[in-house]
Amino acid sequence: MHILSATAGGFVDEAAGVVRVEQEPADIVVLSAADTTLSLLAAACQRLPEAFPSVRLCNLMHLRQPASVDLYVDEVLTHARVIIVDHLGGRSYWPYGTERLVALARERKQKLIMFSGDRTEDPNLLRESTASPAQCRQLWRYLRESGSENAREFFHFIGQEFLGRADIARPPRVIPDPVVYSPQ
Repeated sequence: MHILSATAGGFVDEAAGVVRVEQEPADIVVLSAADTTLSLLAAACQRLPEAFPSVRLCNLMHLRQPASVDLYVDEVLTHARVIIVDHLGGRSYWPYGTERLVALARERKQKLIMFSGDRTEDPNLLRESTASPAQCRQLWRYLRESGSENAREFFHFIGQEFLGRADIARPPRVIPDPVVYSPQ
């Protein structure tokens, strides 16, 4: 597995030139702008069975320019069987990338799962996905509930639903919101 580091609060300067993300192709590719999500999934990958399909994780902040998107599509995403995009801000946040991934997934018959990176469902992203809305929602819930168990089940669900594995994914485990009690 390969994961790129990101600088907290950082951004890709559009004037800095094209960013080439050097990753080998994989069966499953997860794109997110949330470092916490990528870290959680990277830790879960370490606990997957050795025979589990290959996984790549990438921060969307490295793919801000159309040329960077095109390189990543050509070098990594064309070979993927399942592509998951955890959008922060919806389609308008990453319009060119979304457009390219939708076209690629339809052309190559890939599973494209796109959902909101927050707790509000985005029906437009669900509609443009090639997986069913129920499958997209289930994967969205694993990440929104968070936790190491949910991250592991996220991958088991992908294996079960899209890659023909015998993995049995448990439903997302609801993790209660934290509460702070102060007698004052």
